[in-house]
This record gives sequence, structure tokens and C-alpha cells, in this order.
Amino acid sequence: MKDDLLSEVVKVEKELARVLEKENEGARKMLVDLRKDSDRSISEEKKQLQEALNQAITASDIRAEKKASDIMEKADATASRLERTGDDLLKEIIRKHITRILP
Repeated sequence: MKDDLLSEVVKVEKELARVLEKENEGARKMLVDLRKDSDRSISEEKKQLQEALNQAITASDIRAEKKASDIMEKADATASRLERTGDDLLKEIIRKHITRILP
């Protein structure tokens, strides 16, 4: 009877060891799959962020070019207006401000 009981205990232990190894194998496979999924998700997210960054840079460049163009247009308009200003008007403006210019 003791031998039967001991034999049954050994059999159960072997079955438990087999089940445990199978579970460990399943867990390892699950981890490998999760790593692959995580790597794929990270890669996709990185790609999306890079695209968003490129779009933001392009939009920023367009805004900067527009702003620079607006500034240049205003400067050209001011320069044209000043070129059309007569000497008499310029002399009058200088007379008004000369006291602040010279000590």
C-alpha cells in the first residue's frame, strides 16, 4: 500500500512538473508575442510621430515664409512711400526732431 501511495505521489508530481513546464512554455511564447506586438506598436507610433513632426515643420516653414513675405511687402511699401516724400517735407520732419537728435 505504501508503495502504491508513493507511486501515486511520484506520478502526480511528474504530472505537475509536466503541466508546470507546459505553462512556462506558454508564458514564454506569450512574452515573445507581446514583445513583438510592443515593438510593432512602438515602430508605428514612432512613424506617426515622425510624420506629425514633418507636417508641423512644413506648416511652420510656410507660416515663416508668409510672415517674411508680409514684412518684406510692408518694408517695400514704406520704402516706396519714403522715396516719394519730397525734400521739403523731409526738412520739416528733421527740424521738428533735430533738438532731440543733437544735444
